[in-house]
Amino acid sequence: MDRLAAAAEPFDKLGADYERAFGHLPEQLAALEWLAARLPQGARVLDVGSGTGRPVAEALVRAGFRVTGIDVSATMVGLARDRVPGGRFERHDVRDFQAPDGSYDAVCAFFPLLRMSRAEQTAVLEHIARWLVPGGLFVSATVPGDMEDRPMVWMGMPMLVTSFPAEQYLNEIERTGLSVLHSARSVFSPDSDLAEPEHHLFCYARRPGGPPVPAHALLGPYPLPGAYRGAHTLSGESWTAFEPYFEREDIAAVVDALDGNERVLDVGGGTGAGVRAIAARLGRCATVEPHAALEETIRAALPDVEVHSGRAEALPLADDSFDAVVATWVLHYTDDPDAAIAEMLRVLDRSHPAAKVVLAQGAPDNEMIRLLNTHCTARAGEQPDHQGYLLTRAAELLAAAGLDDISFRRVGGRLALDRPAPDDSARTAADVLADVLGGFWHTGHPDRPAMREGLRAELAPAFASGPHTVQADAVLLIARRSHVNGRIAAWP
Repeated sequence: MDRLAAAAEPFDKLGADYERAFGHLPEQLAALEWLAARLPQGARVLDVGSGTGRPVAEALVRAGFRVTGIDVSATMVGLARDRVPGGRFERHDVRDFQAPDGSYDAVCAFFPLLRMSRAEQTAVLEHIARWLVPGGLFVSATVPGDMEDRPMVWMGMPMLVTSFPAEQYLNEIERTGLSVLHSARSVFSPDSDLAEPEHHLFCYARRPGGPPVPAHALLGPYPLPGAYRGAHTLSGESWTAFEPYFEREDIAAVVDALDGNERVLDVGGGTGAGVRAIAARLGRCATVEPHAALEETIRAALPDVEVHSGRAEALPLADDSFDAVVATWVLHYTDDPDAAIAEMLRVLDRSHPAAKVVLAQGAPDNEMIRLLNTHCTARAGEQPDHQGYLLTRAAELLAAAGLDDISFRRVGGRLALDRPAPDDSARTAADVLADVLGGFWHTGHPDRPAMREGLRAELAPAFASGPHTVQADAVLLIARRSHVNGRIAAWP
């Protein structure tokens, strides 16, 4: 039996049983989410040992990436082609696979090396490092241990297994020139009577170099504008009128991102919705708000919150005062977004191990912003709003300041009339939202009546045939320091 056939034999026998036993590994799903938050639009990804295509290739294809899967098993390749038609799957032994240097933006290798010798594993890791573009990402998992050709029974089949102790495996990755960013141990119980609980080691690594900020799909549409269009105007009264209809998932996502933080600043507190949630989780929060009426609203409702009057471009706070800074839906109201980011960095204690900046701005397909651009901004003779430009520029400045682990993910949001006013007719719902949006960025503008009418004309037919909602998704940017040479914790 040749080497390819010998490597394939157990997986040809297992087929879909492997997916049933190992297809819901939490740490693997977390690794895929980590990748998707950092890869550029249309990234090229190699999945080594792609199996049935689930969950790895399927999740990455769904995220819009171009996925090539290789596997020694013809059975697995056939299953993957059926399950993930958007991917490309080929039968290859990774030991013999060839690709030009810099062919892939990311490589995944979840448990494909264990039936190779240590020398072969080291050689494969060296190849993977070369296949990555500068800045490319490598996510992998193995069963760590000091073992060479150890006999064992796995999923009812006898085989010989070789691996490295955990620290040595990480050292082998680093010898290729990759930087280990994260590593963690876990124990997984496969969903099969034929398998015992397994100790796993997961590792995220990066090839040095590359652009500081990827052209992520959530930063579009591309091409980006060449410069900032200028600030939108917003009165405290306009935000107060708007907020009851704004159903936000970004606040919960921001709070979840504050793991390890204690001193948090929310820039632009508004009516206090985000401040309240942060304070409820951490016991305290500070905020800076430029509108006096909103500032007083927060003070009255949240007496334990530290409230300051001021602007994002000139925060009235001392250097290194906070271990996290949050700003949701703020940058497009600043006269100088670069100065606002610089101020956030100034007050951030970047020496704190969990130091981070968390921003939320509109998604590229945010329907609320499209409506505002179409019926209000264009009528006012202004440049259209582009939220992706603001996030890209912010990410560049944050990365240059050392917060170079930057992730992007979508969080939900909507303007909704159904919940606060379930009996409204479609026309009335359209009237309400047109009034709210028509004055949102253009309070007092002489063309505001025409803006409202344009909004009504589009919203009324849509509301007549569907729910009285407008999609207003956000993009959450989280910037923190890369923990290069991150090492593993103890077994749980």
